[in-house]
Amino acid sequence: MRSRVISVILVVVPLIVGGATAVAWWPGIVFPALVVAYLAAYVVTTPTAPDRRVSLSMGVAGAIALMSGGSLVVVLGPAAIALPLGRLIVHVRHGPRVARDMFPAEPIGVLVFALAFAGGLLPVSSTSPAHPGVLTVFGLAAILGFAATVFVRSLLSEQRRVLARRLIALRTLEDWPVNTIVYSSVALLAVTAEPMGWWAVPLAGLPYLFSYVSLHRLQGTRRTYDQTIRALGAIPEASGQVVSGHSARTAELAVAAGAEIGLGASELGRLEYAALLHDIGRIALANPTVGSDYSFSDVAGWSAAIIGEAKYLEKVAAIVARQHAPYRREGQVRDQNVTRSSQLIRIAARYDSDVAEGAAPMEAMEVLHQGAAYDYDPELVMALRRVLERRGAFAA
Repeated sequence: MRSRVISVILVVVPLIVGGATAVAWWPGIVFPALVVAYLAAYVVTTPTAPDRRVSLSMGVAGAIALMSGGSLVVVLGPAAIALPLGRLIVHVRHGPRVARDMFPAEPIGVLVFALAFAGGLLPVSSTSPAHPGVLTVFGLAAILGFAATVFVRSLLSEQRRVLARRLIALRTLEDWPVNTIVYSSVALLAVTAEPMGWWAVPLAGLPYLFSYVSLHRLQGTRRTYDQTIRALGAIPEASGQVVSGHSARTAELAVAAGAEIGLGASELGRLEYAALLHDIGRIALANPTVGSDYSFSDVAGWSAAIIGEAKYLEKVAAIVARQHAPYRREGQVRDQNVTRSSQLIRIAARYDSDVAEGAAPMEAMEVLHQGAAYDYDPELVMALRRVLERRGAFAA
């Protein structure tokens, strides 16, 4: 119900505001041209993650703001008209998930940017796009607009029910290179527009064009890398040694719990790979010489040895190597050699295994609570519990 209300607001209010602005201010072709510019911004989007994209709407708003002297009417009027159709374009081209992720976060970011830029220009003595004071205000407004996008996405994203808002915000913050490129291109346009005229447009667009191509290739490489890791993690499942989907579910739960306790973005990335690959050492069990005399620690060691063959994954291997070690031993408060990432994998893997074997979610959690004296860090167990409660896993 809440998402439907937001969807209606995003369509009706912008149409009313934009329509009134169009009638009152622009009877000619300028207004339609600006609307088309915003629509083009939603056609040309840049991938920043396998399931996330960034539009050029902030860049279009920035260019219009600089060229119009910060006029809110000129910036927001066309944006309001283009918003509903822009959402439809993104929905059709990239699917409903990307559309819900982009809206209303990016439009609110445009609004905050426009308000901040217009307000910041008040003490500046010039409205020339190339004036240092104007460009300074532009940069600060751009930062505020991006911050607003991050905040709204973490607050309203459909993923908020399965992921901590902090994790959603961290992943959105990873879009900063794209936003920096867009705003830098707009600033270059502002500086070169007066001496170069229309030639300033292709000149300012070239840096973004090169970055756009590079980011597409980078995302393609990342997607291939991620799929390769997931395929390797599924090898023990394909051989019947682990229940199907265990590695992916373990990774998803471990990362969500890691975000709950405040792990950083890079540490969460290593945790995800470690969880996906934590059982890969089980392929050694196909060797007849291994027999049945092995322990979980042996499997962890084999997994770490395989992962460690890739130098880039040495830190991931270190996490996997200690995944079955207790978080503390008798007389210790905590074993400092066992990282929280290693413990998170152990906790998430145990929970998923118990549930896959038929235990109820609450029963699987009770097993973890009972082992909190030495085996499972109670702080991390509670983090996983909060994740599962948010998802309604314990609902009757």
